[in-house]
Amino acid sequence: MSVHHNDHWIALLESNKSRARVYLEFYRAIERRLGQTAAIEICKEAIYNWGRDLAAGLQAHVPDDFEGLARSFAFAPDGGAMFQPRIDRCDKEGLDVQFETCPLKAAWLDLGMDEEEVALFCQMASAADHGTLEAAGFAVGIETWQPGKTGCCILRIRPR
Repeated sequence: MSVHHNDHWIALLESNKSRARVYLEFYRAIERRLGQTAAIEICKEAIYNWGRDLAAGLQAHVPDDFEGLARSFAFAPDGGAMFQPRIDRCDKEGLDVQFETCPLKAAWLDLGMDEEEVALFCQMASAADHGTLEAAGFAVGIETWQPGKTGCCILRIRPR
């Protein structure tokens, strides 16, 4: 049976689509009460803090086991099926990974959000990876998806 038709994979995909909707609902509720700037700041803070809790196990790769980090992070949780990571660099100096697809981005587009708003949400959602990788002990730079670009986020992970 293909990984794409596996019940666990479908559940994982649906949970990520659900997470995309939760981000949207929290953002819109905060924006209505406090405005866009506060909504962005609060969502990024909450998403970052959530991401910190996902760092368990990644500390084993500090300071420079980027091959191990690629396996444990870039290809998690499903061997790469959902995010389709493309490794552009993996050596003792760092890991560069381009995620070719993203269930969050796809869900936001499916909800009819315009590309500029989706780009904002990609930027907010990237706080999770910042939280995860920074809590694990790495430095990370993230180039989030922008309208007109292919794929999704590009992460450049380095020793801290």
